[in-house]
Amino acid sequence: MADMFDILRASLFTGEEVPVTEWEPIFEEMKQQTVAALPGEWLPSHIDAPSWRLFCMSSQAQWVRVLHAQDELLQLLEANDIPCVILKGAAAAMAYPRPTLRTMGDVDFLVKRPDFEKAAALLEENGYVLTHEKDLVSHHYGYAKNHIHFELHRRIPLVSETDETWMSRFEEGIDAREWHEIEGYRFPTLPVTLNGLVLMLHIDQHLRSGLGLRQIIDWMMYAHTLPEDKWKELQPLLKEAGVDKLARTTTVLCQKYLGLRKMVDEDDSLPVDELLAYILEKGNFGRKAGLDGRISGFSLSVAAEGGFLKRLQAGGLSRWKAARKNKVLRPFAWIYQSFRILGELWKNKKNPMDVWKLKKHGEKQRELIEALGLQMDRTIPHL
Repeated sequence: MADMFDILRASLFTGEEVPVTEWEPIFEEMKQQTVAALPGEWLPSHIDAPSWRLFCMSSQAQWVRVLHAQDELLQLLEANDIPCVILKGAAAAMAYPRPTLRTMGDVDFLVKRPDFEKAAALLEENGYVLTHEKDLVSHHYGYAKNHIHFELHRRIPLVSETDETWMSRFEEGIDAREWHEIEGYRFPTLPVTLNGLVLMLHIDQHLRSGLGLRQIIDWMMYAHTLPEDKWKELQPLLKEAGVDKLARTTTVLCQKYLGLRKMVDEDDSLPVDELLAYILEKGNFGRKAGLDGRISGFSLSVAAEGGFLKRLQAGGLSRWKAARKNKVLRPFAWIYQSFRILGELWKNKKNPMDVWKLKKHGEKQRELIEALGLQMDRTIPHL
């Protein structure tokens, strides 16, 4: 995949010529990694690839639709005195040389806990349709309007709701939010260092379900544009959150393969090539490996320490509302989880014998997560 990395370097940094003999497999790989639109400006004068150029144009049209929908949402919230910040998406794209070339998905936004249910009611009163049943233990509610998806967050995914220190820190970030503008669209973000922490936590989160190059490049462009004093200010924050080794590994990966200037010294203890191998194997949300995020996440559970039955029981309790409400049902949560998993395997055209293969996938994931010094329970350390 050297050609893919050469094209990304040329598109984001150098603009240089890249000799490419077959562009179709590169294009397909970049689609799986959700970065196929990034060469949109570089492509026409370097590669004769009409379908790729059409894809880039379509991606930019989607970018406009998403930013317009985001703008409508922000106006609604501001008019009702509900401050929020945009997470990822535009908050990552603003660091790109051409923000409109970054592929846009959902509009993720964070509000303070006292505003969460108020914001949910406001959205529902204004045509935003709930896309799944409300779960009070979840970190967000999902909505859709005009074919655009929105995630209303009450907390950052890897932050425990019982961790008052981290919860308050992000809410204070909403009070200190910063406004930015792309192509005439204004939007608020967390202060720059907290915004960077969110990007790194997003990489941590996706290590459980399938990580793509889009998340890696979001971090790279953020680091590339971050002033040196803010970079130094960010380091203790990454360490407090337990993702400092992940950040160093990701940064070295970007230096080694994607053209980022040297910001971190290489270190043999950093599993750089192992992380890259995982990215190339899985793709964004695990789609390249033929596994969606839920099945990829299940493979990690199968391989976890503490016994398979114990993991089934814990997973069942976290997902079966009736068992959480009725203690009589709780001993049977593992049965509920077993049927849920079998259903997912069936839907993904996997038979029960594939569990062994998933276990092997999970063991590799677990080894990488441990090598990166991350928490297996998907939370960052309490302060």
